Amino acid sequence: MHPRRLYVRLYLAFLGVLLAVGAVVLAIGFLTGRPFFQAGRGGPRFAEHLGRMLPPPSDPEALQRSVDDIHDELGIDAVVIGPDGTVLASAGNPIPMPDDATLARIPFGATWISRGIAGAPARGGPIILLRFPLAEGAVRRAAIRGALLVLGALAVSLAFVYPLSRSITRPLEQLTSVVEAYGRGDLSRRSGLGNLHDEVGRLARSFDEMADRIQAARRSEKELLANVSHELRTPLARIKVALELIDAQDEAVRRRLLTIEEEVDELDRLVADVLTASRLDLASLPLRKVPVDVQTLVEKARQRVLALDPSLRIEAQVEPRLMVEADEALLSRALDNLLDNARKYGVGSPVDLEAHRENGEVVLAVRDRGPGIPEEDLPRVFDPFFRGEGAPGRAPGFGLGLALARRVAEAHGGSARAANSEGGGARIELRLPPKPA
Repeated sequence: MHPRRLYVRLYLAFLGVLLAVGAVVLAIGFLTGRPFFQAGRGGPRFAEHLGRMLPPPSDPEALQRSVDDIHDELGIDAVVIGPDGTVLASAGNPIPMPDDATLARIPFGATWISRGIAGAPARGGPIILLRFPLAEGAVRRAAIRGALLVLGALAVSLAFVYPLSRSITRPLEQLTSVVEAYGRGDLSRRSGLGNLHDEVGRLARSFDEMADRIQAARRSEKELLANVSHELRTPLARIKVALELIDAQDEAVRRRLLTIEEEVDELDRLVADVLTASRLDLASLPLRKVPVDVQTLVEKARQRVLALDPSLRIEAQVEPRLMVEADEALLSRALDNLLDNARKYGVGSPVDLEAHRENGEVVLAVRDRGPGIPEEDLPRVFDPFFRGEGAPGRAPGFGLGLALARRVAEAHGGSARAANSEGGGARIELRLPPKPA
């Protein structure tokens, strides 16, 4: 099947519109009276016909009677002018005398002289001038005819041009919407316009094919990353076991081993974050949602952080009997990341942990009392690997913790927010839907 070129469709459509408008004009002209394209020659032809019926100038009385009859019977002002410019007969209101050039032209054929005045050669050599009065109701009929022409043209345009414009712009609007959604990160969106056989259809098919290739490539990368991260956990576990089995007697060696163990723990947390993010990206496993007691969830997360830093003070305030329906392992991981982030950037200051209902949502909020987040960095704190100005020098990490926390919240139908508190420090919130009743 040959593609229907868009410019050909436009050309044929507008050509059809022009033909339709012409047909409407002809129909209206026919229905409202004598076709207007004949009006331009009707006056001169009528004057020529009367000129042939006039008596010759040699009978001035008969000529005057004929001119009087024209005026009385037809209501037309008339004057007969001789070859020398003298008036031979007249009736009705005076008609202005044309110039010499016009008088010289009239004997060769009937013509319009001015608005409403026609001239034609008469029998025997003179010429006759006729002034056609505006017929009763002519203005009203002309106004009606003009209005009908305008309405007809609008009706044809509405019937043909509007559907054409919508048929052209609707696929473009749909394709634009899909491209915008794709640009926002929804890689599963497709145009659904592959059945079109014009330029828009070709563009849509090209976009869909490109999107399929990009999605396949990203999925392959995620699978590779997940597999590599999973394989890394085995040697990390062996290293941790080996470190625990080493019985160092020298204090300097023990300090070095402790440093190595801390680095291994940090690397193990990074691998865990990558594995969790890969699981969310690939959606290889559905969320295992169960009713979760927020009080218990918060206390477990608090104890895990205190095991890493016993000197840290965590003040938890949890609304009683607060429940959510969530994947407990993922939500625990997200909360651990928020607390770990507050521990790193709070520079040893107390951490506030809150859990309460607000506007129909369950809010898990962690606040530190550190330097806070620069205003220009707030929109990007949840981006993977983003750490902000000066962050590498303040605390270890790879910039995955907050990104993973937001992904977990979004996977549960919630959201994540970051802001600076009035009393100093940063406040990170996870907002989740409440447990269905």
